[in-house]
Amino acid sequence: MALYDIDQDGTKELILSHGTCLADWVNDIYTLKDGKYVSQIGTIGSQGMFYTAPDGNGIYFLYGFQGYQEINRITKSGENITETLIESRELGANENYTEFDNKIELLTPDSIPTGNATSTYNVQVTAPDGGVNMRCGAGVEYDKVLPDMIPNGTVLTVTQEAVASNGNSWGYTNYNGTYGWIALTQVTKYEEPTEGAPIPHTRYVINCNESITLRTNPDVNAAEICQIPLGTAVATFGDAGNGFISVYYQGSSGYCLASYLSAPVD
Repeated sequence: MALYDIDQDGTKELILSHGTCLADWVNDIYTLKDGKYVSQIGTIGSQGMFYTAPDGNGIYFLYGFQGYQEINRITKSGENITETLIESRELGANENYTEFDNKIELLTPDSIPTGNATSTYNVQVTAPDGGVNMRCGAGVEYDKVLPDMIPNGTVLTVTQEAVASNGNSWGYTNYNGTYGWIALTQVTKYEEPTEGAPIPHTRYVINCNESITLRTNPDVNAAEICQIPLGTAVATFGDAGNGFISVYYQGSSGYCLASYLSAPVD
C-alpha cells in the first residue's frame, strides 16, 4: 500500500495493491469523501511501479513484462480517476525498463502515519446508555461502523487518540475484527487486577445538578482533583471512610462522596 495526493488537494489517496499472482493483481485507489468517508474511486490492473508524474500532473504507473512496457498517467478530478496511455512498446535489445525520479514507495504496516499516536492501553466500556458506538471518525458527526453498541464490560485496546470538534477525546480500537473510533468519555482505563487487589465496580454519578468533586483524600476539605459530570461512569474500589468511596476516573485516583454515586452495576 502507498499514500499519495494524486490531485494535490491536501488529501492523500490510498493505493492498495493486492493479489495472488500477476494474473489477478490489482491496485485499488481510495480517497476520503467529504473529508471523512472512505470511498473507492478506481482500480488499476496488474503489478507495476508508481511514480510522481514528471510534470506534477497525477502519477505514472509503469507495467513491464518480458521485454514489453506500458506507461499510463493516472489523474484524479473530484472522485473520478482517469487513466491515459503514455507509452506502449517492446524494449530494444539490452534496454532496461524506464525509471522515473520520485518513486512512490510502498508502506509497511508499522510505517503508516497514524496522526496523534499514543501509548497503547486498555479500557473498559462503562457507558450510562449500556454501551458505546464505534464510528469511522473521531466525533459523533461520523457514521457508525457497527449497527449495535459495544456493550458495557467489554475490554478494548486503544492504539491512537484524537480530539473531536467539540473538544472530547476519542480512541481508535478494534472490536471483533472491526476497527473504528469510540468516545473515551464512555470508557474507563482498565488494568488486569493483581492477586489480592480490590476488585473495581462500576457506579454512576447521580444526585447532583452538573458534577461532583473528585478529591485527593476522603475529606470534604481535601484538594479538588477534577469535576466528574452527572451520569458519568467511574470505577470504584470500596468504602474509604467519612462517607467517601475510592474512585478511579480518566487516569486519576481519588475520593468521592458515596451519596453521589449509584449502587454497583457489575
